[in-house]
Amino acid sequence: MRRARAWVVAGLLVVGATAVALVLAEVGLRLLYPQPLGVWLQDRDGLAGHWPGLVTYLPQFGLSVSFNSAGMRDRAHSMEKGDGVFRVLVLGDSFMEALQVPFESSFPSLLERGLASRVGRRIEVVNASVSGWGTDDELKYLTTHGRKLRPDLILVAMTLHNDISDNLRERFHTMRNGALVEKPGENLSFLQYKVIQLKGFLASRSHAYQLVLRARRSREVRVEASQLNVHVVDLFREPTNARISRGLELTSLLLQQMASIAAADGSRLVLALLPLVVQLSDERFANLAEAAAGSMHGLQRERPQSLISHMGRRLGIDVIDLLPAFKESVHAGESLYLERDGHWNEAGHRLAVSIVISELLRRGLVPASDLRILGTPKPA
Repeated sequence: MRRARAWVVAGLLVVGATAVALVLAEVGLRLLYPQPLGVWLQDRDGLAGHWPGLVTYLPQFGLSVSFNSAGMRDRAHSMEKGDGVFRVLVLGDSFMEALQVPFESSFPSLLERGLASRVGRRIEVVNASVSGWGTDDELKYLTTHGRKLRPDLILVAMTLHNDISDNLRERFHTMRNGALVEKPGENLSFLQYKVIQLKGFLASRSHAYQLVLRARRSREVRVEASQLNVHVVDLFREPTNARISRGLELTSLLLQQMASIAAADGSRLVLALLPLVVQLSDERFANLAEAAAGSMHGLQRERPQSLISHMGRRLGIDVIDLLPAFKESVHAGESLYLERDGHWNEAGHRLAVSIVISELLRRGLVPASDLRILGTPKPA
């Protein structure tokens, strides 16, 4: 009995010492070496989202970010659309999620204010974007959540360097005999899902957990970055290889399904093509080509935009290409991207919004109020 009691006491001492060490490590990291915390979770179907109501500080960007009760990087929105409101649903990845800048300086927020000031009517922009989403994820979100918002326009921001490779993971949809097929859910057990939730919780709250996670994934991240560079170069290559051809065909089917859903709901689907930073500089493009392909032979710098623009015309989807204006601005000496991060800075968000607003209005995709059309002042 004494021996058993001694073992219990020793075990409790070990557990207590470990707990104290973990707490001290966590406090030390928070004070001296804060880690970039996660903000993401995964639902039962495997779709990535954000922790509802989360407010957290991101040391890598020097700002606090918050998420509304629906887990959106956005202000609060009612599910019901108000009378006379023109609602825009934005679907995209980390560029639209925009953790790198204050929300008020991000594309979705600027789009709402800019459109409202130009058309003289109530505009509501709902930002449902999540880092890592491709068209496959966006279609899944649209069918399960997005269409309940009754948007008048669905704006899909395509990040051309990774959306097609994301779609090729085929998480939610695949392609059989030229047709789009929805895949069954992951069918996780209660315990499996709780483990995933616990990991997400720790990643969003614990600096020590993030440090360990980063150390474990460092090699995997390098491999993924190398594979992405090869994929990007393949997008520029003529002729198109088999993998990219499949990715383009699958992307076309996904967009076609999204456009069909939008039409059935009395909405409209619009694509905004986000430039690759390597497309804006001769030197960057040459360096990428040399590193991933050995030379620039057979590579066409504007080929990704050309491929998706052609796809849009074939499907009857409006496409807004940001590349020409971004090239012109960069050549004039303006900085649009965060150098080490690769996402837009505040100037990049402003330029993108100005292009999209101009094109939406020029094409009549966002109608003005009757008062604005008649030329009378906007009501106070």
